[in-house]
This record gives sequence, structure tokens and C-alpha cells, in this order.
Amino acid sequence: MENASKALIIAGAILLAIAIIGVGMFVFNNVYDTITGSADMSSQEIAAYNQKFTAYAGENVRGANVKSLCDTVNTNNLAAEDGSKQIAVNYDTVYEGDNTQVASPTEKNEGNTTSSVITGVKNKILSGKTYKVTIATDPDSGLVSAIGIQLNK
Repeated sequence: MENASKALIIAGAILLAIAIIGVGMFVFNNVYDTITGSADMSSQEIAAYNQKFTAYAGENVRGANVKSLCDTVNTNNLAAEDGSKQIAVNYDTVYEGDNTQVASPTEKNEGNTTSSVITGVKNKILSGKTYKVTIATDPDSGLVSAIGIQLNK
């Protein structure tokens, strides 16, 4: 009888240890994902995030809307905790007779994510003009990574 009760106590201790280890691993994994930021966004979250910027994309976007886009990007970049969610703004002016190519937003220049650069681009935008706004997304995350702005002829 004494051996049976000791066996039950040992079995209970083993089950309790396994439960504690399981809870510890669960907590560790959740904390690790939060700290490293590797918790993936769902496709709906990505679409909602991108919608703030893709709403401005198009061939004939009014200057006032482009300025609003610059404000939205600037707010996003200031709130972004890491560089992966920062958005670069590339501006290319095209004048009459100039065959300059459309501003290519496909290359993310880290210098074009700063508040001063984005404010400088915003100051170049004329409310009475129209612009071509192109959006590029990061191939890995699917998030908007760069925006190209080009003055229409």
C-alpha cells in the first residue's frame, strides 16, 4: 500500500512537471514572437495596411491628394518601430520636352524614408497640378515599401 501511494505521488509529480514545461514553452514562444516581431500579418491585415497608400495610386492624382499621401507616409514612418514598415518616397519632375522616365519606386532608398525628405517632396508638390503616383510592395512581406511621384506633362 505504501509503495502504491508513493508511485501515485511520483506519477503526479511527473505530470505536473510536464504541464509546467508545456506552459513555459507556450509563454516563451509567444514572448519570442512579440520581441522579434516575427509574428506574420494575415493577408487581411496586409490589405488594410496597404489600403492607406494604394488609395492614392493612379495616373491623374491631384496635387492636394499627393500632399495628403505624403502626410500619411510621414505619419506611418514616424510610427513604424522597425525599418521594414517604413516607406520611401521617390519624386521625379518631368518638364515639357523632357523624356525622363517615371519615378521608379521599386528600389527602396532608406534615405527617402526620413521626415525631412518626405516634407521636402511635399513642398515640391503643386496643388493645381496632377501627378502619376505608383506604388511598390516588398516581395517578401507584401507591404508597401516605396511610392513614386511624377509630375504629369
